Amino acid sequence: MKKSLKGKLLATVLALSLLPVGSLAYAADSGTVTIVASGSAGASAAPGGVLDESLAKISKDEAVERFRKLFPELKDAEVVSVDLGNPNQYPPSNEMVWTIQWSLSVENGTHGFDSRIDAITGDIITYYNPLPKGEAYYPAKVSRAEAEKIAKQFILVASPSMKSTDKLQLKPVESEYPQILFGPVQYSFSYQAQVNGIPTTSNQIQVIVDGNGNIINYYGFSTGKDYPSADTTLTAVQAAEKLKKELKLQLSYIPGADYYVNQRNASAYRLGYVAVSGIGLIDAKSGKFLDDQGQAVDSYPAVSYSPISSSAAAFKPHAGGELTKEEAIAVVNAVAGKANAEGTQQASISTDRNGRKTWSIFNGSPFGGTQTHATVDAKTGQLIDFYSYSYPTGDSSTAETANKPSITEAEAKAKVQDLVTKLYPDASGSLKLVERAGAVSYSPDTAFIYSFQQFYKDKPIQSSVVQVNLDGKGNLTNYYNMTTPSDKLSKLDSLTAKMTEEEALKLYRDAIGVELQYTTIGGIYVDGKLQEQQVKLVYAPKLTDDNNWGIIVNAVTGKLEQQYIFPGATESKGEFPADAKKHWAAKSLQTMFDYGVIKPEADGFIHPDKTVSNGDWVNMLLAGFTGGQSYITPEKQRFADIPVDSQYAQAVEYLVQRGVLKATPTQKLHPEQALTRGDLAVWLTKLLKYDKLSEFMSGDTDVTKLKDAAQIKNKGAVTIAMKLGLLTAENGKFNPNAPVTKAQISTVLLRLATLQDKVDTPIMNSYY
Repeated sequence: MKKSLKGKLLATVLALSLLPVGSLAYAADSGTVTIVASGSAGASAAPGGVLDESLAKISKDEAVERFRKLFPELKDAEVVSVDLGNPNQYPPSNEMVWTIQWSLSVENGTHGFDSRIDAITGDIITYYNPLPKGEAYYPAKVSRAEAEKIAKQFILVASPSMKSTDKLQLKPVESEYPQILFGPVQYSFSYQAQVNGIPTTSNQIQVIVDGNGNIINYYGFSTGKDYPSADTTLTAVQAAEKLKKELKLQLSYIPGADYYVNQRNASAYRLGYVAVSGIGLIDAKSGKFLDDQGQAVDSYPAVSYSPISSSAAAFKPHAGGELTKEEAIAVVNAVAGKANAEGTQQASISTDRNGRKTWSIFNGSPFGGTQTHATVDAKTGQLIDFYSYSYPTGDSSTAETANKPSITEAEAKAKVQDLVTKLYPDASGSLKLVERAGAVSYSPDTAFIYSFQQFYKDKPIQSSVVQVNLDGKGNLTNYYNMTTPSDKLSKLDSLTAKMTEEEALKLYRDAIGVELQYTTIGGIYVDGKLQEQQVKLVYAPKLTDDNNWGIIVNAVTGKLEQQYIFPGATESKGEFPADAKKHWAAKSLQTMFDYGVIKPEADGFIHPDKTVSNGDWVNMLLAGFTGGQSYITPEKQRFADIPVDSQYAQAVEYLVQRGVLKATPTQKLHPEQALTRGDLAVWLTKLLKYDKLSEFMSGDTDVTKLKDAAQIKNKGAVTIAMKLGLLTAENGKFNPNAPVTKAQISTVLLRLATLQDKVDTPIMNSYY
């Protein structure tokens, strides 16, 4: 997955499968609705829905040549195939798009990838070359401002239809991901297209430019879609009033951002009022609401829950030692059906990052047929997740007929309740069935989708659900558990609402506004039938000037807040503090400030001459290597003085997993102690992966002849740090026991960043 899209893709997944709302969820920052087109954004549709090469205005050869001209790295690439439509998509799309499969030979073999171009307009739809290339590191040859000029110029060439469409403008979309100090320099630019002066939420251009000024990734669109006129049947004020009238709130527990990466975290929960109806889209033409299936309705269906009703035996954890391979497979076969049991099954045991042993079980051929993947807790025997996929054969209409349900809704509902009772500990005591009609999915195999909401003391825990999908015959196709572990629930007891529902409703209603948008709906399956894609003119809720993804009313503070603040969201850094502007290390401090490595303290100043502690140092490394968007949540205590809820625990976990630190739970890291120059030299050697070389260099005369050489514990590390210019001696002394200040550490980090393209092994792989 491309790094710059992680947060948005995660948000879309959550919206589709987890939020118990009776309306279309949406992401107002980019306008991306959760009912999204399955094909490329804005690509030209085939007349009559039938693909015909004779109707293409751009030939196969012209499509290939256009890519080679725009992307020089394709000069020697082999074209494996050129297909009209998307052969990798099921059901096949009716888009007039050429999909080109490329093959490139590199030193270690041959690699393939595909690209797409609109066969009518010649607009580039997608280009992403995953093969290794010459990376650009700090300091980059082009600045962000220069890179954006390159990106905008490239858009006009890559999307020629923009030149002939006088009503198309570009609206910048702020990137949520900061540039990383250590790692390849890449600038990401996103632009939201406008037609008739109205944002087109399903059409967004993304361009990634590297630090050398090369386009390395392009996601575009064409203007071939049929956009409705800008006329509306109701005003923005009237639309906002409809939403306010329909708004319903529910008091819920709301986990912090890290929950969406790992449910077994120490997340900071909030108690808040969440919209369960009224925050969705209004068709600006008909004036009706659009439900979560994209259908026009007079009012949003109310969300309701029902207790689990099942006579099945409740789940009992496995007793004794760890499950054997055969026992783990038996857990999966018990719920996956006879066909799975008769297949060729592979199983492997591993330990996840939290120290939990799990069995991973795969069944099926990688070349076709039905595949199943499952994960089982090796200690308890609990099924963690299950996923089944059947490779399609035939056309979509045949598939829809073949997958027409042979069991009733009532039978499916009874079966999933039995399944959850068997698979989930104390299901009837902690889960409730979300009553929601219809099944919205991306596969015709899925006929029934059910969500079970986790409750704690009569309040739902947002996005904490078990989801179960069945095919038309009642076979399990998907099971996943995203509930909060029971041993984490007690932290919710401290949360008490200080605001009534009526007060929250007033605050929320006063904030509701709307924005007129074009959005694409369809391209998904509703009750097994593929919905045709179409562009609609809609009013979308607009609550604040910032991101509007999941606004809540905090029941404790009484304020409107973001529900989902994903890891990696850009922090507002503000102005460079005055106490660092005139310091001798101002340049280094400015760079570290810009990259978020060094931050102002509570008083707003940096205090450049303040000593850096060991804890400060590991947090600086985390920021330098991840840009503040680490997806790690520590669960195991790695050092005796770094508990999992420590402010340094995430950085320590990151460095342990990357091999820079060795976890020693019986020893201390001493996070409050000052970082010394001698210790810093050892750290730098580890980061550069020169540990063994440092042993060889321990007798180098550059260090042994220093006046204070006897005080240097690791002479090899100091030798390497000095020879690389990262640390220097002064007046014949190295001063290994001297503490390091913020100004000094900024200078060293800047030197280390500049060294990145001069070493054989990357200092750190920043993509995690």
